[in-house]
Amino acid sequence: MSVLRVLILDTSAFIQGFDSSNPDLKLFTTPMVLDEISNDIAKTRALNWSHTRKLMIMKPNKASIEYIQDKADNLGESSSLSETDRSVLALTYQLKQSGDDVILLSDDYSVQNIADDLGLDYTGLSTRGIRRRFNWIQYCPGCRKEFKQSKKENVCPVCGTKLKRKPVKKSRLRSKK
Repeated sequence: MSVLRVLILDTSAFIQGFDSSNPDLKLFTTPMVLDEISNDIAKTRALNWSHTRKLMIMKPNKASIEYIQDKADNLGESSSLSETDRSVLALTYQLKQSGDDVILLSDDYSVQNIADDLGLDYTGLSTRGIRRRFNWIQYCPGCRKEFKQSKKENVCPVCGTKLKRKPVKKSRLRSKK
């Protein structure tokens, strides 16, 4: 008897033509992912899977979203994550907490960085994926001020220069399945 695996799909899975023919996979995504898809073929694919119940569209709970935001802040990834990225990570975290065997399918390195830190299983579709996990800080290339907490405005409050980020800590990846 085969084990049913849950895959959480981000936008790149639909755009790159992920093959959903494996009957041992249960697919999930968030409404924000569907809103982000602009390619007509990818949008049709997602809607067809949804209508045939191959794809479940689920909004993550508030607690999971807040937890992901805290983790993103701690790793210095807040400025590089979109709301859609946060929703996909939060849904993965939420389903994992409920005991499902979940894998997040994303080619986004920031998403993979947070997933690895949380102990969530992830894989890329067209990229090899991250090789190390990073903690980041934002800094101002103008006045050299460093910010441990991400600035949402992405502008230095001291001199008004656009902020950049740099890694301050590199970690080995945890063992992936």
